[in-house]
Amino acid sequence: MTDETSSKKDDFSKDTVDASEVNEKSENEEAEAEEIVEQAAVTSRDTDDTATLETQLEELKEAVLLGQADLQNSRRRAERDIENAHKYAVEKFAKDLLAVLDSMDRALELAVTTDGFDTAVLEGTQMTHKLLLDTVSSHGVEPIDPVGESFDPQEHQAMSMVESDDQPPNTVMAVMQKGYKLEGRVIRAAMVVVTKPKAD
Repeated sequence: MTDETSSKKDDFSKDTVDASEVNEKSENEEAEAEEIVEQAAVTSRDTDDTATLETQLEELKEAVLLGQADLQNSRRRAERDIENAHKYAVEKFAKDLLAVLDSMDRALELAVTTDGFDTAVLEGTQMTHKLLLDTVSSHGVEPIDPVGESFDPQEHQAMSMVESDDQPPNTVMAVMQKGYKLEGRVIRAAMVVVTKPKAD
């Protein structure tokens, strides 16, 4: 009886030890599982944070590039405005001189077609006219005198149209008033007579 009781006690103790070991092992496994889950969560958060930072970095790069492009465009516009201000600073003065040039053109035409006109006066007027043209030309002013050229609405103003056997349609046949350009920009269009097709 005593041996049987002792054996049962030993079995109970063994079972208790085994159960304790199982519980301890289970707790260790749970702890390891929790640690793995926590590490996975940290890794996931780190991955999300990295992706967010990369997105923000790309957005900042784009913002910097756009800012640099805007700055360059503003600088170019400012440089162009300054250049145009220098280039066309004499535009108003040049326009005021056009009336003087027109008067001298008419005087020369009249002198050439008038019999007995004083030769010395004619030569003096021609020299003055040339000097004036050279002066305005040195400041970028050039005449538009398009006789025989194709009609260009950007530079010419058609005052009338006539039929012609000698010239193709839309050809400038005569100039009623010269035009002028300042540094390539039209400040006054030439008034012209343009040819048109003959009526059948």
